[in-house]
Amino acid sequence: MRCLPVGRIVGWAAFLLVPATAAHADALQERLLAGMRATRSDGFAFRQTTTIERSGADRKTLVEQYDPRRAEPDRWSLASVDGHAPTPKDLSGWRKIKRDRVPSYGENTKWFAAPATRVDANGVTTYRFARLPAGTLKIGPHDASADAQAEVVVNTRGRAPFVERVRFVTNKPFRIMLVASVQNLVADARYTSLANGAVVPAEVASRTAGSLMGKSGTLATRTTFDQVQPVR
Repeated sequence: MRCLPVGRIVGWAAFLLVPATAAHADALQERLLAGMRATRSDGFAFRQTTTIERSGADRKTLVEQYDPRRAEPDRWSLASVDGHAPTPKDLSGWRKIKRDRVPSYGENTKWFAAPATRVDANGVTTYRFARLPAGTLKIGPHDASADAQAEVVVNTRGRAPFVERVRFVTNKPFRIMLVASVQNLVADARYTSLANGAVVPAEVASRTAGSLMGKSGTLATRTTFDQVQPVR
């Protein structure tokens, strides 16, 4: 199955939502939102390593750098492909990829204000979202938001709470441009807090099961982030 682009996204499988308490935003949710809104997507330079595995194809690993201090066209750069310097062909294909977003903790503001249920158990706070706002989860031209759910685990151990883990899951098959069909998709994102208290992405992993031109397969991606440096 060919890679389905969603700015470095994600694979999936259904998960069960257990009963929870209040279905309205509370003080903690508002505090988490404030932290997300205060995060600038262009506030950090970083390196990201993405591994792509799909049925019938060799595993592929891309290492990319992002530095917002550079001129706009040069902020993203391709460092290596499968452990080697990129060839002219690699660079040509890579430059055609549309990059309309930068991975950021602040991206979660797009949907985290939606109605949610909250569970506090064993010292862990979890929010669950039964429905996501339009535009939250787009797979190519398809908006899967209305048929997706989210589960969020909050880290409350530090000086300021932050969302440590997010899981998105689709609960309804869909088609993309008539040639591809997605049966299920699960994406997990993990965030970490830097020494200065800033929250940044640590890892995004996904698994998609479906078919392309009638041929079934799976696509799994994993992106890790390192060499993160605040620049603003």
